[in-house]
Amino acid sequence: MTRVIVDPGTRNCRNMGDVAMLRVALARIGEVLPDSTIHVFTEDPAELARQCPGVHPLSHWAREAWLDDRQLWGGLRRVLRGPAWRLAARAQDRVRRHRPGLYRRALDLRFLGRPGGAEELATFPDRLSGADALVFAGQGTLADAARDHARSMLATAAFAHAAGVPVVFFGQGIGPLSDAGLRRLAAAILPHARLVALREERQGRALVEALGVRPDRIVMTGDDAVELAAGLRPDHLGSGVGIHLRIAPEALRDGTVPARLRPVLHAFARSRGVPLIPLPISHHQVGANDPRTIRWLLAGFDDASDGGVAADTPDEVIRAAGRCRVIVTGAYHAAVFSLAQGVSVICLGRSAYYLDKFHGLRDQFGSGCQVLDLDDPALADMLSAAMESAWERADAHRAGLIETADGQIAAGRAAYLRLEGIVPVRSAPETTTAVLPGVQS
Repeated sequence: MTRVIVDPGTRNCRNMGDVAMLRVALARIGEVLPDSTIHVFTEDPAELARQCPGVHPLSHWAREAWLDDRQLWGGLRRVLRGPAWRLAARAQDRVRRHRPGLYRRALDLRFLGRPGGAEELATFPDRLSGADALVFAGQGTLADAARDHARSMLATAAFAHAAGVPVVFFGQGIGPLSDAGLRRLAAAILPHARLVALREERQGRALVEALGVRPDRIVMTGDDAVELAAGLRPDHLGSGVGIHLRIAPEALRDGTVPARLRPVLHAFARSRGVPLIPLPISHHQVGANDPRTIRWLLAGFDDASDGGVAADTPDEVIRAAGRCRVIVTGAYHAAVFSLAQGVSVICLGRSAYYLDKFHGLRDQFGSGCQVLDLDDPALADMLSAAMESAWERADAHRAGLIETADGQIAAGRAAYLRLEGIVPVRSAPETTTAVLPGVQS
């Protein structure tokens, strides 16, 4: 039986874009490797089972305990700096690699009393080193904006490679990446990947080539979530205006900008007698909570709306986007879900992290995807004009958007087929394969 471990962009399945990418990855792996058993890193096994039935949870906590040097040392990391910390980390890594039993006993003492912790720590190394492949499902975390997540991803890849496990990256949004330490780590690990499939060409290809990845191991596929959205695509455009804004460090830090945009959105919808439809992507209770921000954005227009609280699966958000003619969004995946259905998009960003992602979509999908800078002093006027243009040209844009989306699906499927030549073949017949509604075989 082929054993595949998948590292997704979400650890708790509260981000609908990451869940959508994960579901497509699971379905494609199941099609290419039909005898596979799939394990997915998670902090919330129950939510993983709800969003992605048929896969096995693998403890993200145990992975961090084993691979994050700060876990074992605890507060000592705050004391040691520079060369002293690097020496301590290298010593720890030698023990981890060459004396795993001793290392595990140290971890057992460090996390004594954690329910189930001893078993999770005991089984993690063998599960990862005994896998037939480690697959990083679609995410945008190899970037300055997600340093801790990026280090976790790269440490996992390094552990797997050292154990002889093939490592593959699918649906990756990479950069901006200027952190010197993170670049050194990526340059030491990424070249060993058997394949790196990128969401966009704008900066991703040049960056991974600069990090030492061979050109023949780099492909551009677009975002994996496009396939899930295309599978739920309606036959014609809707009549609503989809909306999303996010309060988060890389998006908006307060309500100042939304307060400027709210009158524009309300006036546009009232002038056409159409609804404003929430498109929440992040449902974190601590951190980015899109329904809360969208509900505030709707105040005075639709005070009965919950901001999309009930849209807590990718399918629900995708269907909501399919009821729209135009969407205005600060979330990358709200744009992906819409563009894949032929719905024109206006993207709003301010940080390099978001603007790079949005301009990557613009490069792929053309004039059906507009990008506005949230720091532009004329933002309100520009948004009003962009909405007018997108509304009037929505029908003309639809066919081109759909054609681009379908091309990305074909490219993504072709990339996953390369797993056949990467993953060792085993002969055991029994398995449980993830099922992805809406995706055509």
